[in-house]
Amino acid sequence: MSSTILNDDQALSVVPSSRITTYTEDLISPIRTTCPYCGVGCGVLANIDEAGVVSVTGDPDHPANFGKLCSKGSALAQTLGTERRLTQPYYQDKQRSIAKGQPTDKQPVEWEVVLDDIASRLNNTIATHGRDSVMFYVSGQLLTEDYYVANKFIKGFIGNNNIDSNSRLCMSSAVAGHKRAFGADLVPSNYEDLESCDLLVLVGSNMAWCHPILFGRFLAAKKRDPNKKLRGCSR
Repeated sequence: MSSTILNDDQALSVVPSSRITTYTEDLISPIRTTCPYCGVGCGVLANIDEAGVVSVTGDPDHPANFGKLCSKGSALAQTLGTERRLTQPYYQDKQRSIAKGQPTDKQPVEWEVVLDDIASRLNNTIATHGRDSVMFYVSGQLLTEDYYVANKFIKGFIGNNNIDSNSRLCMSSAVAGHKRAFGADLVPSNYEDLESCDLLVLVGSNMAWCHPILFGRFLAAKKRDPNKKLRGCSR
């Protein structure tokens, strides 16, 4: 199982800070949590031992995955280390890259330089093209506080309403389909329905790639009942 070594500061994201000072029996007990990646919502058990080694396993009691994890979920512990993360901004001169016909080396710069450059470019864009020339398209992985700051910045400081989030846009087609079919934005089925259905039709989706644990549940059900059918439709 994937694991990595954490020091006390790094382990704060896994273990409550009030219990970081010494590794007790409570710390060694698995911490029940949820995989943050796709929407299947697999249950995860995070384990940390006396040396600070974190390992991740599937939660066998979780109703979504029953202990199974895909390759991304299985490698969650590897994301806790900071060894391969950037610690400062890097700048690449695109004009020089275009002139040379090949990418130039990225150079490390201070945060103040980058922030001043971004502010200058935003001000120049607004001065030239107006406030509505700026739009924010933010990640679906932000926390509530992050969304608040982003909205405050573009609405309160830049002065427009041009902000959207992937957490809404990525579901827009599904919402439209649900409202037309059922009159409301809702999920019309549950995981057990996929296992009990006679025919599963996938439209515009590759469940085997995008949601392998859920797809595995259907395959297991099909193995128990070979008469189940799977059909895929794509454009």
